[in-house]
Amino acid sequence: MENLQVFLLIMQVVIALVMIFSVLIQKSDGDSLGGIGGGSGGLNSVISSKSSANFLTKFTMIMVVFFMLNCLVLALISSKINKSTKLEIDEVLQQQSKEITPDSKAKLK
Repeated sequence: MENLQVFLLIMQVVIALVMIFSVLIQKSDGDSLGGIGGGSGGLNSVISSKSSANFLTKFTMIMVVFFMLNCLVLALISSKINKSTKLEIDEVLQQQSKEITPDSKAKLK
């Protein structure tokens, strides 16, 4: 379970970085990495601006869906781990309370 959680955390970081990059390379009026590749054409010289905008928008939305699903799966795994840890702590506390008798409480005071 822990290996899966570590893998999903690494995937979360990778998906976040890919989303950031895909948002930055989208064509916008302000600062962006849309001109990557040099010149005024940038990525748009390879494919038309409409098709690249559609592709990048769809790709970004797919990454958002993966990001949200990964968040939900990580939350479920984390809650299961927390529940099992809480049960173990409760068992230890119950065992310790059974071990302490009224005589031993008087000795502690």
